[in-house]
Amino acid sequence: MPIFILYAAVFRFIYLENGLSLIMQACFPIFAGVLLAAILNPVLVFFEVRLKIQNRYLALIMTYMFIFLMIFVVVKTITPNIINSIIQLSKDVPGLYRKANNFLSLLSDDIIVKLYLAEIAQKLSSLLTALINNALTKVIDILTALANGLLSIIISVYILIDKKSIEDWFKEFLGLLAGRKTANDMIKIIHILYRNVSSYLSGKAISSLIMALLIFAGSKYIIKCPYPIIDSMVIGITNMIPYFGTFIGAVPLVLINALYEPQKGFLLFILILMLQQVENLIIDPKILSNQLSIKPILVIISIIIGGGLFGPLGLFFAVPVASLIKSAADVYMRKKSNKNMDIIDKSL
Repeated sequence: MPIFILYAAVFRFIYLENGLSLIMQACFPIFAGVLLAAILNPVLVFFEVRLKIQNRYLALIMTYMFIFLMIFVVVKTITPNIINSIIQLSKDVPGLYRKANNFLSLLSDDIIVKLYLAEIAQKLSSLLTALINNALTKVIDILTALANGLLSIIISVYILIDKKSIEDWFKEFLGLLAGRKTANDMIKIIHILYRNVSSYLSGKAISSLIMALLIFAGSKYIIKCPYPIIDSMVIGITNMIPYFGTFIGAVPLVLINALYEPQKGFLLFILILMLQQVENLIIDPKILSNQLSIKPILVIISIIIGGGLFGPLGLFFAVPVASLIKSAADVYMRKKSNKNMDIIDKSL
């Protein structure tokens, strides 16, 4: 009866207008807390195993202190440069807009182009007005985001403190549903998938950081672009998206730099193209070592579906989620074809 009530409540929300999004918004702190716990767990294990800190609470405090210290150092070092670059870019926007207008006017005197540019200018003006009028709403949204962030941190703390108890309960629950052997196999699969996905995400983050540093060095000291910190930051973030990420970030950067000076835009495009080849041929094979055995076609399909359903976050997490689903399906099919197959978790 309770399960039926739960199903009824879930489907009631799903079939309401924006019902699924309401569920996602309500559960966001929980998802974020679980994700944060999964990200911080390797750091906690490092303090407990490598530094031999047996007290879980002390190791947890040191984990969060280390993470907050790293965030503070990064914010203190990079944020002033980012703010200065954004301020400079905002001052240059009118001039860049005039250059774009003149460039398009040279291409064609067609009335459609002029109407299109006028429509863009009107939309930009309306956007700025809306931002000013909705300032109070934005402040409330920021406070809500801060509250959700704090709640996510609290959830992650409790998950990391009781992770062994949670795993034992989950194993016992699965054992009641599917049998003890199947439950043990599923826990082993979860360990293997978690290790592979966390290795991929950490490796991809390191790869993206290297790309960002190389883009910054080339943009600032070789090409002498006007906004090198923005160039590196955008490429570093979008590079987390496999295959398309670098090009998604490169398009607006190349256009902005080309409007500032066409030669700089062209050189930045060549630099990004060269560094992407270096990443694909040298950096990624060394760091990632093919942790996710997933075909390119599945990567493309997962990015399309993830981006379409969940926006930017879907683009970032589409490939790891697709890898989880594919790996679980592969193990299930192998178990079905060979019931005596044992699943080996090398971490145990």
